Amino acid sequence: MVAGNRSSDEMAHLWLQVLPRGKDSGSDPRRALQEALARHNVDKNPADFEAHYNLAAMLQARGETADTIQHYERAHELRPDNATASNSLGTAYVTAGNPDGAIQCFKDALRIRPDHFDAHYNLGTVLASKERFEEAAEHFRAAAGLHPDDADAEANLGSALAMTGHVAEAKSHLERALQIQPDHSLARENLEQLTGAQK
Repeated sequence: MVAGNRSSDEMAHLWLQVLPRGKDSGSDPRRALQEALARHNVDKNPADFEAHYNLAAMLQARGETADTIQHYERAHELRPDNATASNSLGTAYVTAGNPDGAIQCFKDALRIRPDHFDAHYNLGTVLASKERFEEAAEHFRAAAGLHPDDADAEANLGSALAMTGHVAEAKSHLERALQIQPDHSLARENLEQLTGAQK
């Protein structure tokens, strides 16, 4: 018997064509199927990194923070040297209101992969939220260096620099953010505030 794409039996793929009905009539039944398959994979092989990571990502998209953290933590335990898993766990900790846990995860990701744009950007964001603007500026600067056309990285770098009193450099980065994205509201508002404060 042959199954799969080379099967001569058209019923061999029937299970992929049958989609479960979502509880919400507007939900995409493919997501429910993907989640069911991911849960099955986790149950079948609890040591499967990809199964835990993928399930966590699906749960995170739905806003199920506690379950998201559980599966990202398991993925992180299985592959502690995976920078993307460390970064993703950090984002879940941010959502859960655990900035210190998030900071550690982002630092772990950067220890593993120093050129991880998202980890630099996320770490800068959490540090800025804790009013640690000098450190935040370091990470926004690294993020902007890795992705020079990222308006958000430039705007946040400018904002962090403004908070540390580096007004001229802050203005330069806010202007750069507006060159990249002319309708960037944070950059525009902060630049106007800095310009108005100097008059």
